[in-house]
Amino acid sequence: MRSILRVGLFGLGVTLGLSTALALPQNTVYVDSHAASGGNGSAAAPFRKIQDAIDAPHTQSGDTVLVAPGVYVGRVEIDRPLTVRSSHGPLSTVIRAAVGQDTVNIMSGSLEGFTVVKKNGAGDARVVTLSVATNIRRCIVLGAPMLDGIAFTGSGTVSHCLVSECGEALRFFGYPGGRISNSILRNNSHPSQAFPPSPAPVFFEYCVVDSVVGPSTCFTAPPLLRSIASHDFHLRSTSPCIDAGDPNSPLDPDGSRADIGPLPFDPNWTPFEIYCTAKVNSLGCTPTIDAAGNASASAAVPFEITCSNTLNQRSGLLFYGYGPRATAYQGGYLCVASPVRRTALLNSGGSTSGTDCSGVFSFDFNAHIQSGADALLEPGVEVFAQFWSRDSDSSFNNNRSDAVRFVVLP
Repeated sequence: MRSILRVGLFGLGVTLGLSTALALPQNTVYVDSHAASGGNGSAAAPFRKIQDAIDAPHTQSGDTVLVAPGVYVGRVEIDRPLTVRSSHGPLSTVIRAAVGQDTVNIMSGSLEGFTVVKKNGAGDARVVTLSVATNIRRCIVLGAPMLDGIAFTGSGTVSHCLVSECGEALRFFGYPGGRISNSILRNNSHPSQAFPPSPAPVFFEYCVVDSVVGPSTCFTAPPLLRSIASHDFHLRSTSPCIDAGDPNSPLDPDGSRADIGPLPFDPNWTPFEIYCTAKVNSLGCTPTIDAAGNASASAAVPFEITCSNTLNQRSGLLFYGYGPRATAYQGGYLCVASPVRRTALLNSGGSTSGTDCSGVFSFDFNAHIQSGADALLEPGVEVFAQFWSRDSDSSFNNNRSDAVRFVVLP
């Protein structure tokens, strides 16, 4: 089984509280996408697929299927009263549909703490389907413009979720009596409207929507997420969602009133952090690493990692790994623990004549993640990266920048 540091620096924000209001399960069945094949669902030998755990003969009504961080590809159907729960929340646990499949069908039981993604498979109508007396909680639902986010075919409930990038955030197929609370429905192709309890098929309360019809506890102000486009769904410090959830809901992990959305406000969250020490180059300049955006396994926008103040017209590369280091090496510091991965050679550009420090390296790490070139780059994994470049007049004929650490988001 892999040993990858997941969200150690930044925290998940929702690991606590997913089960505080629930009764103790009869039994726990374990799932880990990185486990060896042939598991039996025990903690020592988990199943590799969520559906295998649900369908196992020894999985009984009332049990909890506890899912470790990872990406789980394929349709999930919960057809008995089970709780399917991630152990570390939606930032590191993803259910992704295979081509031509819908993603999650909840016929009974509940789904808690996942990012559910469906971006392909034209003709499939929805990302998540809820039947009678079913629940989805603390989930992020991401779709495509022609897909419904969550479809109600019965009186299911949705709480502390976010639905984005879908056609309709919600669609109803009869069976009034559903309930959606403490959730954000924004950035979908069609506006989301909150209705009063009757005659609407679903009762909205304490939600962020595009418009409100009739009396409601919902509002239309922007939720002020850090970046919907780059899939950073953390609340900004100025978000109106903070302490604005149902006052009767369980408190957030910090003891305050519930926030609206899947991720309680975390004042310490940052998409990346600079660390370690750069090596001064042969002209006396100090290369400086920086980044713009955040790392995401599915966002359509870049995460640019740059290095400025470097020698012009030089070759270099970005190397990265899964642990930090600060070891003196070749006149500078090695800031990434072994083993390391290297990108293809880059060129610093800058002035086309003479030698100066006008060079800048740039690398879109999101394109690298989404290329599939490195299977370890999954949501929830923490990455450490540093630039190397040629410098023929420096010791050992090279130079190293300082380093950046970041977490891959869904």
